[in-house]
This record gives sequence, structure tokens and C-alpha cells, in this order.
Amino acid sequence: MSPSASAVTPQYGRADTPDRSAAPPLERGRQWIEEFIMRPHERINREGAVCPFVESSMKAQSFRIEEWPVDPDVDAEGMVELVRRMAEAFEATRWEGRNRVLHTLVLVLTGLPEGSHRLLDEAHTLAKPELVGRGLMLAQFHPACDERAARNPEFEVSRSPVPMLAMRWMAFHDVLFLDSDPEWFAAYEERYGGRHERGSVADPMFAEAFAEARDKWGTA
Repeated sequence: MSPSASAVTPQYGRADTPDRSAAPPLERGRQWIEEFIMRPHERINREGAVCPFVESSMKAQSFRIEEWPVDPDVDAEGMVELVRRMAEAFEATRWEGRNRVLHTLVLVLTGLPEGSHRLLDEAHTLAKPELVGRGLMLAQFHPACDERAARNPEFEVSRSPVPMLAMRWMAFHDVLFLDSDPEWFAAYEERYGGRHERGSVADPMFAEAFAEARDKWGTA
């Protein structure tokens, strides 16, 4: 399916973890996921791991991390094409776990110059409408990523030691990332609006985001 696959640092920068800057990119990405993403962090302003789904995804054998080479001269459109290939690979994968929400594909990108890491941000913006329409969610990670934690806008939670992309199916909590655009919210509402209407929402932050978006976009 890809050139190199596997069935995860200081938080990027924590002083109590060893320096692994000489490790291969795939290994550095995997270690960062294990040592940061899968652990609690006081700055995310909630209990549990930075991403509470990764451990469950791994236990369900629904987590893949792969290394994909990138042309060092790639531009934003070329990166969008890579994202499209990623989506095709994701949808074609025969996942072990039956819970689709846990299906996760992470790409560690090699060959991309440090000055081009911003292309991941541009590709994320450009590809998001198409992906959301397919029920897919994409996240980008790199050393200078400016994405912030949902509950703490001062925490740059997506800064990783190597450039990476992560893809999964849309989940219930994604209202936090899909409430700012009417088409994105419509795609979310189609899948999860009924659950909100039944009142089966444990986290009031999700319920509030959904109600505000529905009121804003007039989709009720």
C-alpha cells in the first residue's frame, strides 16, 4: 500500500525525555505519538490523553503508521494530491477493527525541506471541504504547526518532531472542528444531528457548539 508501513519527544520539547533527533523519521513519529499524543497533558484542559482514541485504535488493530516520501520540490497542489492518494489508501484499507471511528492512518512524510512544512497547513485548508464531504477528517503535524487545542487556544498541540498527516472517519466530537462553515456543519449534522436531538451528549462543550452552529447556519 505504501513504501514503508508499520501496524509513535520532548512534548515536543519535554526535558524529561531523551533526545532522539538521530532516529529515523518513522521511529520519531511513532515515539512522539506514544510519548505525547497517548499521554495526558495539563495544557489540554481535560482529563485523559491528548488524543483519547489512539490507544483504543491500537488495541483494535485499527491504527496504521506509514512512511511516505515527498518530492522536495512539491507545491501546495502537489501536497493536496498526496492527501487525495492518502484518502484513497485509507478507504481501500481492509481494517482489522470493525469500529470505523477507530480506523486511523498516519503518514510520516520524508524528503520535505523544513521550510516547506507550511505546505501541510495549506493542503489541509485546501483539501478539507472535499474530505469532509466524504466523511473524512485530516490533521497535520509538524515542528511549526500553529493548530491549537480545542479547550486551550494558547496550546500549540500539533507540533511534532517530523511532518505528519493523520486521517480518520468523522467522529461525534468533530463538531468542534466543523462548526465554522455551513457545508462542513451540514455534513456533520447529517451524521450526528439525531444524537444531539436525542440529548445524548455527555460533554456540554459539544452540545453548545452544535446548538450555536445550527442557529448560525439555520439548518434546523
